[in-house]
Amino acid sequence: MDIEKIKKALADDEMPQELAQKLFADNGFLIIQNCPPGLEFGVDFKSWTIAEKFLGLKLIPPGIHYFFLSTTHAPRIGFFKCFKGNEIHLLKWDKKAESFEDKIASKEDIERLKANLQNIDRNLAAYPFSTSQNWIQLSNFIGEKTIERLKPKNCHGLITGQPETVTKEEELAEEIKDKSKVFNVDRENPERTRFRDSAGLPIMKVKPGFEIPFTKIPDVPFTEESKYRPGIDNSDRLDLLAKSLGNNYNEVLAEFQYAFVVFLIGQVYDGYDQWKRLIHLFSSCRAALVTHEKFFLEYLMTLFFQIKQCPDDFFVDVLSKDNFLSTTLAWFFANVEDAPEILSPQLRQKTAKVKVFLKRNLIDLSIFHLINLFNNAGVIFHLI
Repeated sequence: MDIEKIKKALADDEMPQELAQKLFADNGFLIIQNCPPGLEFGVDFKSWTIAEKFLGLKLIPPGIHYFFLSTTHAPRIGFFKCFKGNEIHLLKWDKKAESFEDKIASKEDIERLKANLQNIDRNLAAYPFSTSQNWIQLSNFIGEKTIERLKPKNCHGLITGQPETVTKEEELAEEIKDKSKVFNVDRENPERTRFRDSAGLPIMKVKPGFEIPFTKIPDVPFTEESKYRPGIDNSDRLDLLAKSLGNNYNEVLAEFQYAFVVFLIGQVYDGYDQWKRLIHLFSSCRAALVTHEKFFLEYLMTLFFQIKQCPDDFFVDVLSKDNFLSTTLAWFFANVEDAPEILSPQLRQKTAKVKVFLKRNLIDLSIFHLINLFNNAGVIFHLI
């Protein structure tokens, strides 16, 4: 697919008939029915405020994409989807719930839509090819396997920064299949059933199916003394993590990208937490710099593109908070600089280039800065 040719045609608003037909035949469609105007709708790096008669998106390139919707009074919801050629994905919006209907479209519904695509073409926005390269750089390791492994177990794999919660009372009512015995008040039950924690607050749990099942970083036994030593080598933990993912180090990077995307675009803080945990892990590996050089070369480029795509205020508001990147990446660069004889020139050169780029973004990566943090603030560097 000639992305530049497509971008030019869309910009000029004069797409050749042959190109239009090919795009229509080779790319996918996301149809969202009953969607009211005024919502924010987005895909990958682009978003719009939708107007009347909006029905979705057309010309979606094959591969992984992240779609999201935001309303005025509810948190952003999104989902990953792997499109395969001329595929149609149908969703219906529930205005009352401010979310998608909890129902999978039937084959008959899809076939009816397919026969009617030409008629609704004017109600479909075109995929934003102008930002496609940025999206590829952020998601090139994420595959269908990654999505299936990490998506929340609800109907559409919806991801939200404020997942639905249920009270202990609601959980009990569902368990005994009788809400009246829990919520009704009568002569036999003069007081409504209520569960409280030690502080007197209602006991709440995240509704099953809305958690992102991020991979837990495995523990490796080590002494109490080494637990607080900054120079600890967590290469064994990286190996165990990869082993839990089928010895696939690319899948480790895929989860690293997935976590960043759901935080940056999906506005889900759990993604940020997992992203930080993984950076801590990667930055505390020494032996793995030699044994898994290709992995760290890919990691550096992935991190480079992630930081590059961040909004300007992202560093001040998020990344610089608690000196997170400064503290963690300083150890990574120190590990590389401490072993010049055994590391490849390619890894050392790539590390130096990324370090220069990060410094330009006002991140202090000097080991002296890190030592000052320890000496002046009594900081203990807890890994992961």
